[in-house]
Amino acid sequence: MKLLVLDLDGTLWDHEDASRLTPPYDFHGDYLIDSTGQELHLFPGVREFLEWAGGRFILSIASWNVEERVRPILEGFGLWDYFMFPKIENHPDKADMIARTLRELELSGYDVDMVIYVDDRDIHIEEVKTAVSAIRFIHMWKDAKGFEELRELLERMG
Repeated sequence: MKLLVLDLDGTLWDHEDASRLTPPYDFHGDYLIDSTGQELHLFPGVREFLEWAGGRFILSIASWNVEERVRPILEGFGLWDYFMFPKIENHPDKADMIARTLRELELSGYDVDMVIYVDDRDIHIEEVKTAVSAIRFIHMWKDAKGFEELRELLERMG
């Protein structure tokens, strides 16, 4: 199986730090408004992409955020259940998050033969490559300009 690990801030949605949002959240389709009036918008095509990818990959998350603030966002949009062993943690060590997800999957009986990591920033990739040698990195908004392009890129990767 292939594991597809996604970042959240700046990758699935337009907010750069969803941990700064204040519940309760008021959901309106593909965007929300927090209790202070701040907005967070899913990028176009996220829902369709996750539906497509969910049938082809094991999906997970590696996000430097506060889970108590961000999990309710994913749940409110109806996206939480797409992900296995998601890591939403208040530290920047994506390498550790991805390596632990891989271990959890293997202990659960999954045979992961490829890991693909999608993030809007490349600052974590060298550490990730050190921890997870067989990883492919997709720089969101550079390698793929949107979720339709991301889908096409993943289809070409086989």
